[in-house]
Amino acid sequence: MARTKGAVGKNKAFLMSRLQDMYGERFHPILRIAENANRLDELSQVENDVATIKAATDAWAKIAEYTEPKLSAVTIENDSSLTVSVQRKRYDAGAISNDTDNADS
Repeated sequence: MARTKGAVGKNKAFLMSRLQDMYGERFHPILRIAENANRLDELSQVENDVATIKAATDAWAKIAEYTEPKLSAVTIENDSSLTVSVQRKRYDAGAISNDTDNADS
């Protein structure tokens, strides 16, 4: 029988247990990645070289995988009788302005 969605498997539970034994009860790998991403970001602002900035960007991109939904590719096929309309919506809880100077293009 398959386990329910989101249930922790035996291997994951064992690994987390071992990591918490090694690094403390409050250890969590995603939080550790975030801490290191922050350190890399601070370092990139001081050093201002391409390699450090790229490392910080890659670290934040890994965190974004856990915090932002992934976008999937969409294929739109168009024949002569089909009209495609695209509506853009903001999801950042900011107020949508009708001012054309501030609108995204």
